[in-house]
Amino acid sequence: MSASSGIAAPDDDCAVVRFSTDDYAPRERLEVLHEVFGRNLQKVQVEPLVENDFHTAVTFRRMPGLALYEASRSAAIYRRSREFIEHDDVFLIAGLTPGYEVRHLGRTLNMKCGEAVVLTGAEPASFGGPAQNSVSLLRVPVRLLSPLVSGLDNAYGRPIPADSPALQLLTRYLGILQEAGTFAVPELRRQAVVHIHDLIALAIGATRDATEFANARGGRAARLPVIKEDIASRLDQANLSVGTIAARHRIKARQIQRLFESEGTTFTEYVLAQRLARAHRLLTSPLHARQKISTIALDAGFRDLSHFNRAFRRRYGMVPSELRTGG
Repeated sequence: MSASSGIAAPDDDCAVVRFSTDDYAPRERLEVLHEVFGRNLQKVQVEPLVENDFHTAVTFRRMPGLALYEASRSAAIYRRSREFIEHDDVFLIAGLTPGYEVRHLGRTLNMKCGEAVVLTGAEPASFGGPAQNSVSLLRVPVRLLSPLVSGLDNAYGRPIPADSPALQLLTRYLGILQEAGTFAVPELRRQAVVHIHDLIALAIGATRDATEFANARGGRAARLPVIKEDIASRLDQANLSVGTIAARHRIKARQIQRLFESEGTTFTEYVLAQRLARAHRLLTSPLHARQKISTIALDAGFRDLSHFNRAFRRRYGMVPSELRTGG
């Protein structure tokens, strides 16, 4: 696909553009980088730090209220001079690698692993450093964020710590949205954009009134899928409990319980259902045909084989051995 072409979503209010230097011959890449990517797509001057082996791959999503850039790229410096300034939107850059340097509004930041930074599109900036496997840049109109954030002007050119719960929630939520294809569905996309606004505000520093509202709306909407993702990666752990998950996400156990209750279930019931589903997948997979049922039960997080058999029968109408033999 041509790097300068766009792919419009069916409702036409979300455009997706992909750019990759791999789409061009090596001798063309620097020129295309400056003209297509620099001057047209991101409005920056690009200075590769290793010209002979430079590469970048970027996906741009533009929709009402949000532009989202996901990129992997070689070491380079990106400069936004006054000639490129066209708006006063707010930028949040997340996923920066150690040694990345940001200069903005007279401040120079040497970023640490996992930190984010907030910039205003109304003023020049430069940012650059080592190669990055995954970096996210979010752009939001200032009129949509300023009512939510306390002292937005003071946030420009300042880092957001990597251990900020709101920043961690935002970055994990973005990954879940991408994997689920949420941005391709108009109604889900509109809701997701509002939730992202809330999470950005919480990460920067929401006003007292906005904090409660943003936590109840965007924070709540993002937290449950992030917790479910965390549970899925820990099903085999014997100590998986609402307490351990609450500690990992720095919230109260009762808050997690309420999130699951809002879906008509409980934390315990959800974990059991996911463990049974995992065991079912393993039992029906040709790759695990020779694996003992007791081993599969352990892999799914069951430490008591009798309990596993009873729960499996209640869920699927047969015990695991019957599933394997075809009933």
